[in-house]
Amino acid sequence: MKKLCLLLTVLMLTACTNGFRDPLLDTPLGDRTVCTSVKPLEGNDQLSTVPFNCPDLDVSATLNELRDAGWRLEKVNIGSEVYLNDKLASDVEITVRKIY
Repeated sequence: MKKLCLLLTVLMLTACTNGFRDPLLDTPLGDRTVCTSVKPLEGNDQLSTVPFNCPDLDVSATLNELRDAGWRLEKVNIGSEVYLNDKLASDVEITVRKIY
C-alpha cells in the first residue's frame, strides 16, 4: 500500500510540474467506461496483464494499470470464439468504474 501511495504521489507531482494530465487518474469518481482487448485473448493469457483500449479515455491500459489508478472491474463480456494461430481465442470487453 505504501508503494502504491508513493507511486501515485510521484505521478501526481510529475503531472503537476509537466502540465501532464493522465485520464486514468483525472477521471471523476464514479465514472464508468468500456474497454476492449487489443487482441483476442487466448486460454493462457492472464486477464490482468492484457492491454485494453479505452476510447472514452483515449488510453490503452492493462487491468493492473487501471486498478493502480483507482479503477475497479464491474463487468466482463467474452465474445464469440475465433481461431488464432490454431488456438481458440475471444475478444473481451470490460466495464470499469473509477472508485478513487
